[in-house]
Amino acid sequence: MKIFQVIKDFFSGALKVFKKFLQIAIPIASQLIMAELKDFALETVVELSKTDLNNEDKRKEAFKRIGGYAQANALDARDSMINAMIELSVMYLKNA
Repeated sequence: MKIFQVIKDFFSGALKVFKKFLQIAIPIASQLIMAELKDFALETVVELSKTDLNNEDKRKEAFKRIGGYAQANALDARDSMINAMIELSVMYLKNA
């Protein structure tokens, strides 16, 4: 029975380490993806700001373009990341 406890303790410890790794790695991966998207997102928002589209259509088109860019560049960008990049780009543009 002792061997089973050793194995259980080992995997329990390994699971805790892996969980901690994920807690650190996921935010870093998200930051890397957002860093990769920021220039393209800003260019897209600037370009769309010069069109006659209404704000909702601009947002939809920006989302489509940025999502396509992310996919074409093998970036696992979630919808929330893309929306955040659009909002940050709009805020930057308004304050520029």
